[in-house]
Amino acid sequence: MLMTLTKLTRSLVLVALAVAGSANATQSGMTPSGRSYLSGGVSDEERESLQSQQARYSLWIVTALRKTGEYLSAVHLKITDSNRKVVFDAALDGPWLLIDLPLGKYSIEAKLDGQSQQRQTTIHPGDHHQAIFYFDTTKGSKVSP
Repeated sequence: MLMTLTKLTRSLVLVALAVAGSANATQSGMTPSGRSYLSGGVSDEERESLQSQQARYSLWIVTALRKTGEYLSAVHLKITDSNRKVVFDAALDGPWLLIDLPLGKYSIEAKLDGQSQQRQTTIHPGDHHQAIFYFDTTKGSKVSP
């Protein structure tokens, strides 16, 4: 009986840790120039959390599968300013990136499975821009919408 109870307790602790880890898996960080960002959006809870914080960020990026609209993670994003200085360069942990860019012109490059797309944007005072990148692939990590 004691052995069974110990296994059950251990299992419950592992489940609790897994739930706690997945409940807040949104990644936050700072760019090399000190600008804050959030990425994630794998779960409904993460997307809700990101949506509630969108107003604090000047650029919102979403990645999805073209045919179905399913969200994609593992897309590599590179954002450069008008001086060609890299301000963000990483693979996303989820389908969303919120980043607080200063005023200026930016080039956004998204890469996945040998495909590359580019968008240009200019951040003005009080702006909030959204860029959506759709990919034709089945190799990226799909996240249900």
